[in-house]
Amino acid sequence: MILDSINILPYQLSFKTEYSNAQQSLEFRRGWIINLTSNGLNGYGDCCPLANFSNETYEDAGYALEGFKLAIEEGRDVDIEELICLSEAHGCSQPSVQFSIDSAIYDLQSKIENISLNKFLNPKSKQFVPVSHYPEGVKEVFDGMIIKIKMVSDNMFENINQIDTLLDKYSGKVKLRLDFNGSMDLNRSIRFCKMLEGKPIDYIEQPIDSEYIEDMQELSLHTEIPIAVDEMVTDIDSVHRILEYQCADVFVLKPMTIGSINDLKAMANLISNESKRYNISSLLESNIGRLTYLNIASAFNVSDASGIATNIFFKNDLCDFPISKKGIIKLNSNPGIGINEINL
Repeated sequence: MILDSINILPYQLSFKTEYSNAQQSLEFRRGWIINLTSNGLNGYGDCCPLANFSNETYEDAGYALEGFKLAIEEGRDVDIEELICLSEAHGCSQPSVQFSIDSAIYDLQSKIENISLNKFLNPKSKQFVPVSHYPEGVKEVFDGMIIKIKMVSDNMFENINQIDTLLDKYSGKVKLRLDFNGSMDLNRSIRFCKMLEGKPIDYIEQPIDSEYIEDMQELSLHTEIPIAVDEMVTDIDSVHRILEYQCADVFVLKPMTIGSINDLKAMANLISNESKRYNISSLLESNIGRLTYLNIASAFNVSDASGIATNIFFKNDLCDFPISKKGIIKLNSNPGIGINEINL
């Protein structure tokens, strides 16, 4: 492909209300869009690191993206393999940088070939993706609905009351995912899981800090509730280690913290081969990133409901994002991620 230009564009999104998890509270998200252009077509990638999920900072990510830009002479004919190698070199220690460059490359190449990104990655991909929901965005309830809640209180009984209130409100039609972001220790986790027995819990996510894999293993021996790992999943070596310790039933894969789309695929294949569940999850990035995730989840034919539809938390965004119906988002067949212009 002939690259006409490479643009690194900053953005900021504001939350409708302050967003909180067990580790931090946020009023806005800052990130970078890398925009590769060729013959009137735009390839977009979202770079949006988040503290406590990686060691990357917004500023360092911007410097790394500028380094990638300087490494390529605009107007030169480059092939996709060369670009992916440069992506790896400039994002080797910053996964959000590598993910954004990979995303822009694949988005542009699929637009050049006039096919959607999901079909570019996998011609046999399905045109729909199951997604989970959040209490803030629930407008209608249906049987089998998956709702994810962030558990931010240190009080175990307050958390149980929050869970019971939601289950009563939704008349037994839903299953809950409870995300602790590693805020409990082993003893509290065991006690909490005992209190959850008999309730419709899809899984409890990262109950213990990612450093304590032996404690996660011990917890799995004390409960029948599925345990999901999130912050613990960083690369394919971490997946091997988690499988070795047999401490998780579900893997929550965040492309922004993993980096390479090829590595992401290898991790997904490994997890599937071990008969474990996995889904694709947002890191509160822009709709550009979420559209890329949507196409990846489609290309991987992910059957577990993915936590992609976090656009409901923001006042503003860079482009539109499709609405789910009864837990399903249908993809259009537009080239690339589905859009060729953004609002910046």
